[in-house]
Amino acid sequence: MGIPERKAREKQRRFNEIVDAAEKLFFRLGFDGVTMDDIAREAELAKGTLYLYFKSREDLHYAIVLRGLDILNRLIHEVYDRLKTGLENIRKMGEAYVRFFKEYPGYFSAIMYFDAIRFEKLQPEDKLKILDTNSPLMFFIDVLKEGQEDGSITHDVPAAELAVILWSQVSGVFDFIALRGKILDLLGIDPSELINHQFNVLSNGLQEKN
Repeated sequence: MGIPERKAREKQRRFNEIVDAAEKLFFRLGFDGVTMDDIAREAELAKGTLYLYFKSREDLHYAIVLRGLDILNRLIHEVYDRLKTGLENIRKMGEAYVRFFKEYPGYFSAIMYFDAIRFEKLQPEDKLKILDTNSPLMFFIDVLKEGQEDGSITHDVPAAELAVILWSQVSGVFDFIALRGKILDLLGIDPSELINHQFNVLSNGLQEKN
């Protein structure tokens, strides 16, 4: 291994260590309760060194969002079956999203909490990663298009718009469960049943009408 390769490897290692430190603090203290000074101390780095890798707390938050999206992307690809209809695959992807919500709550919160204000502070090249061909959103759109082509999903709404609608509705219910679970308790609503009913409603709405 030459010197350039060693330097690149060391840079990536340091990058990962910083993200690990930020993730640990963000997941424990919340995304508004952590400063760059806190992260530098956790990573055992000088603050100046930290800023060589990340210009702001938003950049670090986004690095964690990308980690979460990678996990979600892996989960939804694992359940995809090209022999099934688009609607059947969308339902399986919905189940994978539920798994992500339950097994990776820190990453789920990171994605949900990354609001429009934080997004607008990103560099243009980072914003485009949301629309990368390997992103969960783009894969979701592709599967919806497959469903429209095989006749299992309605043509009434363009696939990209359907993806945004479905993603927002499902995320909204998950966010409600995560932040306002006590209200569900008062109403006598079981979160798992709520999720199942939501998917039934959404699936029925997606089907192509004869």
